[in-house]
Amino acid sequence: MGIIDKVTALLPARGGQSDRAGAAFDALALRDDLDRWVQRFFDEPWGLDVARFPGMPVPEVRETDKELIVQLEVPGLDREDLDLEIAPNGLTIRGERREEKRDRRNDALVSEVRYGRFVETVPLPPGVDLERAEARVERGVLTVKFPKTESRPGTRRIPVTTS
Repeated sequence: MGIIDKVTALLPARGGQSDRAGAAFDALALRDDLDRWVQRFFDEPWGLDVARFPGMPVPEVRETDKELIVQLEVPGLDREDLDLEIAPNGLTIRGERREEKRDRRNDALVSEVRYGRFVETVPLPPGVDLERAEARVERGVLTVKFPKTESRPGTRRIPVTTS
């Protein structure tokens, strides 16, 4: 049953009494459907499989034997325009650009402001040293390197002895 059919079912029947219990059940079902639709909209805007807008940078994550490397294209952004934070859910990268351009047209001063920002969170696997992470931006590419640790955080070896 579609949403329109469910809304129509909630309307009082013409010329008769509607079933109150059935209407309450239908209202709850409609609310559940709307909740799922709204959640899906925010998880997958415009029906896309990824929660990403056109032009938003896509992080590239690769791993070597010694480190984890996160790269992100950030053309036109300097280090002052970027904010990196390590949180429990991973590496959060924020970027913001504000560009103001003034021009004289027909003896009048015209200013144009362009503004854009993004937030990207990259999940980090266990076994990387968060304290020794290094970040740099060069030629429009942000590179963050995490050295690997020999053991995973929160784990330790237990020696086995004989009795």
